[in-house]
Amino acid sequence: MCSGYINNCCSFLRFPECGVLLRCLEELAVKYPATKFVKIISTECIPNYPDRNLPTLLVYNSGAVKANYIGLYSFGRRCTPEGVALVLCQSEPVLNNGQSVGDQSQKAVLEGVRRRFIEKVVTEHEDQDDRGSSND
Repeated sequence: MCSGYINNCCSFLRFPECGVLLRCLEELAVKYPATKFVKIISTECIPNYPDRNLPTLLVYNSGAVKANYIGLYSFGRRCTPEGVALVLCQSEPVLNNGQSVGDQSQKAVLEGVRRRFIEKVVTEHEDQDDRGSSND
């Protein structure tokens, strides 16, 4: 059952930022199969949509727009799958792991995102420590 869907409006060939967000969403689509992810060229979605607003992420649930995110800055300093998931979890519960329903699904998604984010930060710090030790 699809709890919501996420529409990525981009012009993929002209803007590298669109590719960054697309890669994050492709990874999230694998992790959250009960959420429908779609992509479309911006001007096919919204006629005369300004390029300065790309990439744009539109979040729908139950047929209504629940949130929209304009530009990569919406997802923090670095656009990562974990950062995108955290931002998406703060609006209507649209990420769904396909194993839980409603609030349980949102809690499971948030817990998984937090865990992966912490693991990534710890790994990055360990890698930095290892590089620092080898330079001594």
